Amino acid sequence: MEYGSQLLFLITIAYVIGQALFFSSDSLEYNVKAGLVGVILVFFAQSSLRPYKSPFIRVRDRWCRIGARSGLLYIGLLVFILFQTQSDARKLPSFLEPSFGKPLKMRTENYDRNCELSLTNVSNIIDYYVTLHFVNWLLAAFIIRDYYILHIWSLLDELIELSLKNIRPNFAECWWDSLILDLLLANTLGIFIGMKCIEFIGSMKYDWLGREGAKSWREWKVWRSHRQFQGCYCLLIFVSLNFLTGFTVNNSLWIPPSSKLNIIRLVIWFTIGALGFREAYDDVRTWGTPLRAEKQIYAQHRWAAWMMQCLELLISWKFREEAGNRLEETVEWYVVLIWTVCLGGALLYWVYLRFFYEFRVFKDGTYMNKEIQSKAKKNS
Repeated sequence: MEYGSQLLFLITIAYVIGQALFFSSDSLEYNVKAGLVGVILVFFAQSSLRPYKSPFIRVRDRWCRIGARSGLLYIGLLVFILFQTQSDARKLPSFLEPSFGKPLKMRTENYDRNCELSLTNVSNIIDYYVTLHFVNWLLAAFIIRDYYILHIWSLLDELIELSLKNIRPNFAECWWDSLILDLLLANTLGIFIGMKCIEFIGSMKYDWLGREGAKSWREWKVWRSHRQFQGCYCLLIFVSLNFLTGFTVNNSLWIPPSSKLNIIRLVIWFTIGALGFREAYDDVRTWGTPLRAEKQIYAQHRWAAWMMQCLELLISWKFREEAGNRLEETVEWYVVLIWTVCLGGALLYWVYLRFFYEFRVFKDGTYMNKEIQSKAKKNS
């Protein structure tokens, strides 16, 4: 990897975000000029990342370049919006649709008011988001291409909704809504059909956990390779954040859920996600193999995806007022504790794999790492 260009990209992006969040003005003229300068800097920073051919064999490079450029344009738009004030940012979508730029009719009541399992209650619960769940997981299957990771992600989404239900009212759901309508029906059905479509067209499936050739789950590479574990860890964090911003970014900009702009956003995310996750998977599966010397893996699309994700998070946070959030509420302390322990424990395990696992000694006194074992023999 070219760490110098990536460092330049990170410094530029950090500077732009810092300027947008901490040095914004109430002057529309100043914010517009500063936003345009920020967009130019981001374009320059992205051009410093080394381009390369598409990671997909069956897709022509020109289509991948078009998808990457559409993501870059979306990043530029998000940067410009981030420099604006809350009122001005919410007026921008009205240039495309005059009915936008007005407060949304947020659903302030919970979905769990009446949790009796009846046909009437189920029919009342089924709305736009059920269809969105199915389509989302259908497309996600084409991006992730791993049954195990997709179902783990699906479960994580429900846990996130349960954790944040006092802040986002529409996250509060009945047990049968989360378990049956979401997990077992919409999510699982979307995953199943998506994976079957991948099999039908003959596309490659991914093995994020390193299950191939393993006799049990204890032998999966994810427990032994820091790169494999890092790939899964970052993947699950990324998709969980993306799940949240799918609800928050459009509400923060007062864009109705049924707007076509949300479909355009979903298409852009599908394109960048497909490129970025394939790039990440190639990075994971070729790590420490002779194939890595033949085919260098760069991070152009991954940086673009993370940039988009961070910008959507910052926009959701900066324009969080009057966006369907209960700002007077806080997440329960035990919920924060559980998430902190899980995320922190996973990070510590990565540190163990990265710096200490290769020094592991077997019962017969030999080292797991062959190079370390040979050095130990010479010293003895």
